[in-house]
Amino acid sequence: MPDGGVFVMVAPPNPYRCPPGPYERASQVAQYFKHHKPKSKIIILDTKDGFSKQKLFEQAWAKFYGFGTDKSLIEWVPASKGGKPTGIDVAGMAVQTEFDAVKGAVINVIPAQKAGKIAFDAGLTEGNWAPVNKANFESKKIPGIHVLGDGSDAATMPKSGYAANSQGKVTAAAVAAMLSGKAAPTPAYVNTCYSIAAENHAFSVAGVYTYDAEKNAIAEVQGSGGLSPIDASDEDRKREVLYAQSWFRNITADIWG
Repeated sequence: MPDGGVFVMVAPPNPYRCPPGPYERASQVAQYFKHHKPKSKIIILDTKDGFSKQKLFEQAWAKFYGFGTDKSLIEWVPASKGGKPTGIDVAGMAVQTEFDAVKGAVINVIPAQKAGKIAFDAGLTEGNWAPVNKANFESKKIPGIHVLGDGSDAATMPKSGYAANSQGKVTAAAVAAMLSGKAAPTPAYVNTCYSIAAENHAFSVAGVYTYDAEKNAIAEVQGSGGLSPIDASDEDRKREVLYAQSWFRNITADIWG
């Protein structure tokens, strides 16, 4: 892509895997542009009017990429202001919106998401996702099959890697108990998600969740986690980068050994 080219991203509707993912990707691209293609810019065309960690991202974008100025490396266009795409012109390298055609040198379309093909082929889905008993993620459609992570309807937990890891442990404990004729332990779930928005600048969100048997619902424990503070110091943001790197090493070792 030439310096001065436009990187157009289409952000998907909720729910989708890794809620802050598109905006962290835009941040990483902006960091590259800042050093290597400073005349270029990113336009995020959004199907929504808000997104995960929005204030923290916008604060970082303003600090590092000129967000909110006429020289910003990142422009975010929410659905209510014409960001929702209506079509993609592949040959013309443009995204059509209700009001305009936005041309780009690179177009990154993140489509609306749903459970994987295997879940649909196996008859595990209703709508776009697989309904489950949220105490052990056993399918409501076919007993004995457990669906967890992105493919299940596990709201209010986000569709994140860390959430799936936590759900895997809950499921494994429940299955082990079932196989031995014992009652499954009371489930508890956790989620942590770090976003690196610039060099030496990261922030996070965390939550602890419990199971409501009457409603078959997962609910976040009030006060159990939350977002990084908006007024954190530069040193705090730099420290969160180190935490993010440590989190990645730990979760990958936990999953794959």
